Amino acid sequence: MAEFVTERVGELRIERRSDAALDAILGALKSPGEVLKQSHKSTARRVGDWVIKESRRNLSEYIKHVFHPSRYRAGWLAARYLEERGIGVPEAVAYVERRCLGLMTGNAVVMEFLSGYVNVEEYARRLVAAGANAARVEAFLEGLAKAVGALDAAGAYHSDLSGKNIFTRTGAEFRFIDLDGVVLGRKQTEAMRLLNHVQLYDSFCDLWDDSVLDPFLAPLIPADRDIEAWMETVRAGQAARRARTEAVWLRQA
Repeated sequence: MAEFVTERVGELRIERRSDAALDAILGALKSPGEVLKQSHKSTARRVGDWVIKESRRNLSEYIKHVFHPSRYRAGWLAARYLEERGIGVPEAVAYVERRCLGLMTGNAVVMEFLSGYVNVEEYARRLVAAGANAARVEAFLEGLAKAVGALDAAGAYHSDLSGKNIFTRTGAEFRFIDLDGVVLGRKQTEAMRLLNHVQLYDSFCDLWDDSVLDPFLAPLIPADRDIEAWMETVRAGQAARRARTEAVWLRQA
């Protein structure tokens, strides 16, 4: 199990893996790197073998950090928790808080960059393009279902379990990302589980029909539920989800 140390450097409070050099982390924080994703809340950039997700420095984010600090620690805590339990996630490298007068004013999370990985939606498209046989597709989806089941068994709920947030390199091992959306120690309700199934179904329904996707989700359906009725609800939820997405696209066009 990885060991972590905590130290202060000026206005920074840094929690890091003991085998991750402090100077390397400080240097990475100063590097512009390659921007991977940006929003009004945060910027994610690649710096060498790491991804750094750092909060934006604006008044709105400053206020949120001061009054809701636990919200910004959630992804880091989830990464540590899941890694300790053998669930596939990027390696947690460091968590950094900017502090002023004892209050958090900004933060950054440093994680492993998943070199050679693609999200499972892209992997599925590649399987289809390569003409993969039924056995190969079944093995891929069976492995994915087992990974999702293990996440649940570990006492973690991912609020956005779309295929874009699950990565693979070989189709046989899986890593979950966007860990800010993970809730720990909360028993899944039926509505929560159903939402995850809608997200997963929506990721693959343009590639494979129900003869493939029903067996994929079947092991994840509660034993006391009728599979056919559950899948009908999943399909209705997916149709509504897709309609909302397309409506957003039209407004943005």
